[in-house]
Amino acid sequence: MDPLEKIDRKRQAQDRIRAQRERAGRLKSRVVAISLICFALLWGVVFVQMATGNDPVLGDTSTVELEKSAFAKEPVEAETEPVEAEAEAEAEAEAEVEAIEEELIEEEPAPVTTSQS
Repeated sequence: MDPLEKIDRKRQAQDRIRAQRERAGRLKSRVVAISLICFALLWGVVFVQMATGNDPVLGDTSTVELEKSAFAKEPVEAETEPVEAEAEAEAEAEAEVEAIEEELIEEEPAPVTTSQS
């Protein structure tokens, strides 16, 4: 192999490496651009949805209205005994919670002693 052929092959190898780096750079920039566009579109959709008052976290109000109207149309005969039993159980539970809260409130924390005091 003569010196001119050797120089030509090095130049061809450098050209291939340069072309490969350019393709990788274009691919990276396309991926970043597409990611930013998708993020902006999704953020816009969420913003518009919130601005129009269609918050999915708050739930669908139409189902609540349907349930209310169903109860209004069909009166249900309630049994008083289970309701009274539930009310008594809730009252007992509330009394227990209040007793525990009073115990916690009444206890004063011990004074803290440090080496500087």
